[in-house]
Amino acid sequence: MSDRFAGIVLKAIRGHYWVEADDTVFRCVARDVLVKSVKSSTAITVGDHVLFDVQDWQHKQGVIVQVLPRRTKLSRKQQADGYDAAAQEDVVAANIDQVVIVASAHNPPLRPGLIDRYLVASLKGGLSPIICINKIDLAVLAEVQPIAELYERLNYPVLMTCAKSGQGVDELRRHLSGRASVFAGHSGVGKTTLLKQLCPGIEVKTQEVSSKTGRGKHTTTSAELVRLPSGGYVIDTPGIRQFSLWDLTPEDVACYFVEIAEQSRACRFRDCSHTVEPACAVRQALQEGLIHPLRYESYLKLLQECKYEKSY
Repeated sequence: MSDRFAGIVLKAIRGHYWVEADDTVFRCVARDVLVKSVKSSTAITVGDHVLFDVQDWQHKQGVIVQVLPRRTKLSRKQQADGYDAAAQEDVVAANIDQVVIVASAHNPPLRPGLIDRYLVASLKGGLSPIICINKIDLAVLAEVQPIAELYERLNYPVLMTCAKSGQGVDELRRHLSGRASVFAGHSGVGKTTLLKQLCPGIEVKTQEVSSKTGRGKHTTTSAELVRLPSGGYVIDTPGIRQFSLWDLTPEDVACYFVEIAEQSRACRFRDCSHTVEPACAVRQALQEGLIHPLRYESYLKLLQECKYEKSY
């Protein structure tokens, strides 16, 4: 007879899962039927609460038999592998409270469009977003501050940090204390360096941005859950160069751009796309400066992405 326990997935690599239960970490595999029953590239992901049977106490090995329902998730679309293959949902992390969207003030450059994508994914997954603009020591604040103020006006918390010097890290730590969080963002923005500041002594690799391309290198190769000394935990995720949203609809886009959703109440047509229709309150608000042009540009790109997906 095997012993069954409940635990949380700390790390997942190629079908192997490190599961913590009662302060002990077990290396597990999953039942084939469990993985095949879920139409996702990540049937089991970091942050999942699972039930597993211990098969070998000496070597701390087990088999995952059930994934408990997820209360929240951060997911993206995994591109199809092969011409005939369908795209799948890639669940980056599960059962978290908030997403820390880590962006870089410089090297790689600040990309508001990517922040907007993460904001939509966070809200769609039931998560509270925090925007962390890192590497502020490398930027001209007069160039970064308007972007920070844009999101502050939308009531998103915006933190300015320098992971190498520790500037702003204490404020970030207060936002993370006692919460379940996930770090997400572009490659090379300094997520792992921030984690080293939050958890002194942790063994994680960091790598500089490529001097040839100006792009970050994928130092973190798999998501991993890290306990914080101040309480709570952070899931560190691999950096990405492109973030495609999963199961995105035009209704999602209109809903999760909060200022567009607010202004759209005054549109003449209930199904207004805010692109060409007459008496569009959103376009009027754009002209009056109530909606930032960068946000409207992001809205149009995501709307076009929805139309492209629908045509296939």
